[in-house]
Order: sequence, then C-alpha cells, then structure tokens
Amino acid sequence: MSWEYGEIVTALGGTYATKPRPVLILQNPLFETGDSIIVAPLTSVRNDQNQTRVAITPNKLNGLDRDCFVEVDKISAIKTSALGTSIGHLDEVELREVTALAVSLITPSVAK
Repeated sequence: MSWEYGEIVTALGGTYATKPRPVLILQNPLFETGDSIIVAPLTSVRNDQNQTRVAITPNKLNGLDRDCFVEVDKISAIKTSALGTSIGHLDEVELREVTALAVSLITPSVAK
C-alpha cells in the first residue's frame, strides 16, 4: 500500500501509543525507504503550554471526528506495517503550518 505526504492514517503502537491512533504522513515520497515512514502523531488532548502542536479542526477532507493537534515535537519513523486505514488529508494551509513548525524546531536561531 502506498501513502501520501499530508495523509492522515491510523497507526498501531509506536513510541507514544499502545493503541491505534491517527498519524500524519510527513515523509517526502522521493525518499521512500520501504520498511519505515516518517509521521507525526495526532492527539485530541489540548495543551496550551505546548507551542509545538498545530490545531486541526475536523472536516470532510481530513476525516477527523474531533478537534486534534499534530504533535510536531514527536515526529518519528515507524514501520510501514504499523499503518492502517486512511482517514483523510490535511489541506494545504494546515500542511504548510505543520511543515514550517517542524523546520523551525530543527533550525537553530541565528540571533545572539
């Protein structure tokens, strides 16, 4: 099965979960590795202290049934065999926000 950048799918287990949960596919399709894929988990737990989450409102495109947050600070690689069914896709604006936040987390500040 193939997955697309920006797609939301269920995943079983992983680093932060022992039950199936939605994840956002973040891996560039040009760098397909076969047995693993880079994802960011989604959570419905609001944490106003954490500025590394992107809020996602449910709609027909993303297929979510409640407000969720992409946990950009928990990006990781998981086995492709852990991926389940497709739920939906983020829209372009939300995907750009996730990508910008991810880049900012790994880019050191040049201000001194």
